[in-house]
Amino acid sequence: MVRNYIRKKAPPAYSKNDLKEAVQAGQRSTLTLYRAALLYKIPKTTLFTHVKGKRGIKSNTGGRAPALPYDVEQKFSNSIKILEKWGMGLSKREVLQLIGRYVKENNIVTPFKNGVPGNDYFVRFTKAFHLSQKKPQSVEVARKRYMDPFVMYDYFNILKQHIENIPASQIYNIDETGFCLDPSRIKVVGENGRAAHRTTSGPGRENITVLLGGNAAGEKLPPLVVFKGKHIWNSWIPTEEYPGMTYSATINGRMETETFQKYFENNFLPNIGKDRPTVLIYDGHTSHISISLIEKAIANDVIIVKLPPHSSHLLQPMDLCVFKSLKMACDAELIKWQRQNYGKKLPKPMFCTILSKIWSQVNPSLLIKGFEKGGIYPFNNEVIPVEHYDPEAYKRWCDSNCKNNNPEEAQVAQPNLRSTLEERFNLPSTSTVPPITPQTSSVNSINPEMPSTSSEHQNPPVNNTKSFESILLEQLKQMPKPAKSIRKRVCIGAEVITSLEAVAKLNEKANKIKKTREVDN
Repeated sequence: MVRNYIRKKAPPAYSKNDLKEAVQAGQRSTLTLYRAALLYKIPKTTLFTHVKGKRGIKSNTGGRAPALPYDVEQKFSNSIKILEKWGMGLSKREVLQLIGRYVKENNIVTPFKNGVPGNDYFVRFTKAFHLSQKKPQSVEVARKRYMDPFVMYDYFNILKQHIENIPASQIYNIDETGFCLDPSRIKVVGENGRAAHRTTSGPGRENITVLLGGNAAGEKLPPLVVFKGKHIWNSWIPTEEYPGMTYSATINGRMETETFQKYFENNFLPNIGKDRPTVLIYDGHTSHISISLIEKAIANDVIIVKLPPHSSHLLQPMDLCVFKSLKMACDAELIKWQRQNYGKKLPKPMFCTILSKIWSQVNPSLLIKGFEKGGIYPFNNEVIPVEHYDPEAYKRWCDSNCKNNNPEEAQVAQPNLRSTLEERFNLPSTSTVPPITPQTSSVNSINPEMPSTSSEHQNPPVNNTKSFESILLEQLKQMPKPAKSIRKRVCIGAEVITSLEAVAKLNEKANKIKKTREVDN
């Protein structure tokens, strides 16, 4: 099959209606073939073969019939799209192998080599059903599992309770991120067919951790830069820096509990003003929680609200609107520096200078937009799209919500809700999708807008013994789960950790660890 067909002969100057009228005139002898050919601009030989019945119009389409019926291919494409939404997208090789297995299981005669379609078929198939190959974004399975509406709406209830009547200037969010010292985000312009290169000083693996934050009014906090090392040297500190910028060093270059606590005391508290109470929102990383930090926050009337696990990509303002643009700006500055310092490694003071420059240039509207997208300020507990929730958990939540809010309407609302969820989330199964039979395999029965064909050009009949959906579901069959062990909940998804209960819980945990160490010694 030609991948990109280019017609060599020019299309005929006459239409099918002209040909039909000329043939009828010739058959009725109202016009001679010669006069009809001149009048309708049709070659005399073409008109002669049609009038004498030596050739007829076998098909209204421009080519031969496809190897597989249109409705079968449509089911292939629908299954592929649903799997992609579920985070289990198929590769090109898997798609072709599944189609080949379907052909083999149902004994369908096709022109495929060894019964498996090739690259040309894949190109035509993806173009016909608006599919394309793309690089998937990695999403932890924990993020999918923790998208429980019971946890998320519980977090929004806690948030609403503690930010009520508190102005935007007293609602803060802080988060750390890593800055790579070798730029890799910005593309370059070059000649077609040649690989593009960017000369860097290293392999692109060195990162520096930076803690950034701001409030819902768009005011920025001074950054904390965490270097890799045992000590901070005076040669690491730049001459030009963001006002109030602080520095730290850890063995692995990552955030640690002691470092975060010192940041809270020496950077955060001095820069948030004297208005109280103040709400601080951040994720529940282990380095962000300690007894001394909680006691310090309580003493300074700072309410710390911990985000639910694995929800930063949907709820954390800095992740939503700030970090991406900040890293793009940092890459642009690093490229400029590397051009003027070919082959040299970026000094730590220069990184701090670049960071100070781009952080001072960040538009305050980005922070404001981040708090808005996270549903924090203005408060909005409907910012998470339905598609992000676990389907079964969302169904349970809707069931309980309908019964709690309006028990009388629960029975009425339930069927529509379930049908919507089935349509959005459930994979097609053999029980819900009827098998394909020769009677339903005609193109016109599935898509009336497609032109009809004669019996000689109909799609080949399919004698189904196994549906494509059943073959696909065999590939997705889950392994049996291990036996459940007794577990004890340590903390809920979202909570206020600046409370006496949280301190008592952490003290209990610390005492258990201490007793265990004493026994071991």
